[in-house]
Amino acid sequence: MSFEDDRRRRASTNPEEWFSILLALFATIGGAFFIGYYPDYKPSETGGVAWAVPVWIGFFYLIIQMMFLLFSASQIRALGVLDSVLAIAPVVAGLVILVQIIISPTFNQQISAYQLNSLAVLIVAGASEFLLTIWIRFVLNRRTVAFGGSEM
Repeated sequence: MSFEDDRRRRASTNPEEWFSILLALFATIGGAFFIGYYPDYKPSETGGVAWAVPVWIGFFYLIIQMMFLLFSASQIRALGVLDSVLAIAPVVAGLVILVQIIISPTFNQQISAYQLNSLAVLIVAGASEFLLTIWIRFVLNRRTVAFGGSEM
């Protein structure tokens, strides 16, 4: 195997991984923007269905991410670690906003119950997707992490 073959093999990344990465980044930026810039947003009192919208968006996010993860798990090609690393981004953004709510009394007074619900969905859906990504990478794809050299 030549150096060119090795480099060409490493450069080929599954398209499902890129879609998963982009979806995780979009969910992180969209969720943080929606909660951070509109903390007092709440739907009208007559619209009872609107309160369930963040939960349904979280469910659809998980279903799409599971589909991408299972498609990439069925591939024989090498998988990257960028998808596994960026899967934690929604959780980190949600926890940063949660810490801001706890620390800042002005932001705490502004945040509505609807936005707290959206924040909970962001954290739970992000954590679920991160754990699914790690589980699929290490269990289904039988990937391992090694520290140090081989003793053989």
